[in-house]
Amino acid sequence: MNYKIFLSSILTLPFLLVTSHAYALSIDWTGKYRFEWTEVDKTTLGDPGGRKAYGLNYLSLSPKIIAADGINVVSKFLVLSDANSTYSNSQFGQMWGTGFSSSNNSTNSGQSNSYGKNKPSSSLLVSELYLTINQEYGAILLGRAPFEFGMGITHNAGNGPFDHWSEIHDIAAYKFIVGNWFFMPAIGRTYDKDPEQGANIYEQIFQLQYQNDDTGSLIGYLQEERRGPTETNDILNTSGISGGVAGGINLKRTNVVFGRKWESLEFKMEIGLQSGDTGLINSMGEGVQFNGYGIAAEAYLPRLTSKWDYNFRFGMATGDDPNTKNYEAYQFDRNYDVAFLLFNHRLGQKDFFSTNLIKDQNRNTSSSYDDEAIGNAIYLSPLIGYKYDEHLDLFNSLTYAQLLANSTGATGLSKNVGFEWDFKVVYKPNPRIQWVNQLGVLFPGAAFRNGDGDLSNNTTYGFETKAAINF
Repeated sequence: MNYKIFLSSILTLPFLLVTSHAYALSIDWTGKYRFEWTEVDKTTLGDPGGRKAYGLNYLSLSPKIIAADGINVVSKFLVLSDANSTYSNSQFGQMWGTGFSSSNNSTNSGQSNSYGKNKPSSSLLVSELYLTINQEYGAILLGRAPFEFGMGITHNAGNGPFDHWSEIHDIAAYKFIVGNWFFMPAIGRTYDKDPEQGANIYEQIFQLQYQNDDTGSLIGYLQEERRGPTETNDILNTSGISGGVAGGINLKRTNVVFGRKWESLEFKMEIGLQSGDTGLINSMGEGVQFNGYGIAAEAYLPRLTSKWDYNFRFGMATGDDPNTKNYEAYQFDRNYDVAFLLFNHRLGQKDFFSTNLIKDQNRNTSSSYDDEAIGNAIYLSPLIGYKYDEHLDLFNSLTYAQLLANSTGATGLSKNVGFEWDFKVVYKPNPRIQWVNQLGVLFPGAAFRNGDGDLSNNTTYGFETKAAINF
């Protein structure tokens, strides 16, 4: 027996096995690139105006490893990101012109913004990583995964071409599928300090949904409950609620969505309720409870034989009254927009929309991106679309809004938020590429004057040009 041949075969066998499996492995790559330029004239609506202009550069890659039939490992890499930014966990990308964090008279010539020839590199961030196992009557989901429900007013994964935010959970779920019905129980953790039990924030989710694509029928129910002890309750850091931490958080969110599609009409409505215990006490020693809700509805009349289509959007979200002991504000997800400026960019000189709970307090109206949300308002926003040709669409919309609660506590506060007119041009040379140009003009109402505070409410405008490529 030739021992050299035998030894060679033994050494080669593992590589052959690895090679055979490697060839069986498949990786599907998808991704998104976009560039945006945004300008807003007067963010404060007063003097000084707080003008801002910025560009954003974004690239994400989403490889899906097909390990076997029905078994996939999915991830998402943020290639262009700003790890040192307060928006580091968002989908804004990197600001165009980001430089080194050097001061005047820098002694490092390699990090000189004014005389150097280089740009700082950015870190590759992993925002999603999860396993899916698809079976005949269900699916297993395990890992750090995006989450979305209904119209996205509360839970929004940020899958749109220009979505800047995403909802991601560390979750374990099983999706039971029976015909057009499915129900999915899930458990997850939003925070875990260490392996010792008791120092974590966990959540329980239950979703039941009926969806028939043939008839366009949709009925869905979602119940989410999040609990955590006192030591993990950090809501006070950004909430702006007076008082101190006295207990753990117990947040309950309930959402219901229903929709129907006919040949000449599509209709959807989602209702979101928020309740539970904030874990805070006010200056009187009273416990502060969550107690808010939001409603969004859309009616779409598609173009049939003409070039025109119509979309009517209506909604409301409760606001916080500082004269009550509870926290009644409800904020929509920031991916859900109805106007270019209003409820999208910070405007005015007060928190009229009760959204400080979800905003970074270190930024002001002129140093922030579009991080505002729908809150403390009732709005109506009709939109008219015109298909100029196969590649070009034109849109006109008018948005009117009023406040629901006196969120600032000012005497004589008006409820009139005002009107905004938006004009948008969308050019699509092919289904994977789109270029959007948008102009918005806001005519602020008396609400921005803050009653007897007599603040300014000057007219402002904004412009945006952006392009997205999906691959």
